[in-house]
Amino acid sequence: MTLPPEIPILMERIAKRDSRALRDLYGRFSRALYNVIFSIVKRKEDAEEILCEIFHQVWERAPSYDISKGSVYTWLLTMARNRAIDRIRSKGYRQGNAQSQQEVEELQGFNREDQLDQVVLSERADLVKSALERISPEQRLVLETAYFEGRTQTEIAASLNLPLGTVKSRVRDGMKALQSLLKDRL
Repeated sequence: MTLPPEIPILMERIAKRDSRALRDLYGRFSRALYNVIFSIVKRKEDAEEILCEIFHQVWERAPSYDISKGSVYTWLLTMARNRAIDRIRSKGYRQGNAQSQQEVEELQGFNREDQLDQVVLSERADLVKSALERISPEQRLVLETAYFEGRTQTEIAASLNLPLGTVKSRVRDGMKALQSLLKDRL
């Protein structure tokens, strides 16, 4: 599945400092990104802050964005995941990890994606899941541990009792295999 052609055009406009284009990009992807971030950090205020940081980063880095290296959605999703994982690894986050019931109730209204977003995300998830099933079990294990549990390669090596170089090779080879399997489908 490919993104509509207007998305790369939005990036070109953002690179030229068109704030309307940034607003349009935010409108298109903010819900999906927020849901990814919240699923990792579990705190409304952190998810909102990270989302703002991501779009600030988009504004700053738009001139250097290269579509040949990946889609805008993949770029945004990677930033969202990485920033969320950085947040949960921070000392301040671990010390203040309490969320009120009111925040949970407020979030429930924001988490409702429109049906189109649900379909797109569901289709992508199915494609990725299918591709993960087609790579070696060793590669799948390290990739799932890294991406779904947020562990570093060093942590994965320790938990699986493997040399760090082996984990790095499996991650690299697994990502290449996934890229090959998904290159024409996402």
